[in-house]
Amino acid sequence: MLRKSIILLLIVFSVVGVRSSIYAQATVDPTKPLPFYLLTIRGTLSPKTLAEASATHNKTAGDPNSVAAARSLGDLSHMVYLSTDKPATGAGEVLFIDQWNSIDGLNKFFANPDVQKGAGLIFSKRDPVVWVPAEGFYMYHLPAPFGKNDRIVAMVRGTVHSRAEAMALNNQLVAGGINSARLAGDLSHDVYFKLVAPGDPESLEFLAVDIWMNADGIAKYYGNPDFQAGIQKLFTAPPTVSSWTQTTGDWVEW
Repeated sequence: MLRKSIILLLIVFSVVGVRSSIYAQATVDPTKPLPFYLLTIRGTLSPKTLAEASATHNKTAGDPNSVAAARSLGDLSHMVYLSTDKPATGAGEVLFIDQWNSIDGLNKFFANPDVQKGAGLIFSKRDPVVWVPAEGFYMYHLPAPFGKNDRIVAMVRGTVHSRAEAMALNNQLVAGGINSARLAGDLSHDVYFKLVAPGDPESLEFLAVDIWMNADGIAKYYGNPDFQAGIQKLFTAPPTVSSWTQTTGDWVEW
């Protein structure tokens, strides 16, 4: 019975089809990696309090019409994180992480004057960057045990000497450290390079994003002398390191 239901479901999908532009990308080459773009927007919140900031966000980026437009153009997810560093004044910093599968859709969405106006209400200053996965670099995604619901994002951003050298060092660190990282509470490790315009030299700006379920484990793992030594070799100068926590559900996400 289950097998018949699955077959029927496949037939329905094949007949009806999926009209969303998220799936209907005619230019995709199935012999190449799935198109994927990470958009990070780190910035200082313009409203004075987090309550005001979330309300402003939900009326602009989180408005149902805006969400529908973004998703129709290829925005697969929109997550909001707050800095683990308490602000000296104001509402502090926020980090948006969006995953897109259409760069044309991303550009079209953010070319909309209303979208830019909304961003101006949320941020007093911001740094939007589009990243692409670093091919050949070791990455991983591990399941979270039941009850481990905390999510902390650790980001390391900097310029590497070369992609080949960075891949070798990253892969050495990951292969040698994944077990210790997991024991410390790491759930995933992803690596990206900054997207450049067609025809421009390849970017050496590197971003590592790890998702953790244990805040205490982050300091313990990253403080390991072997890890620190590897990181120093990876970058041309000390990288920018930041950590972020999930919101309490008062910001619209998808």
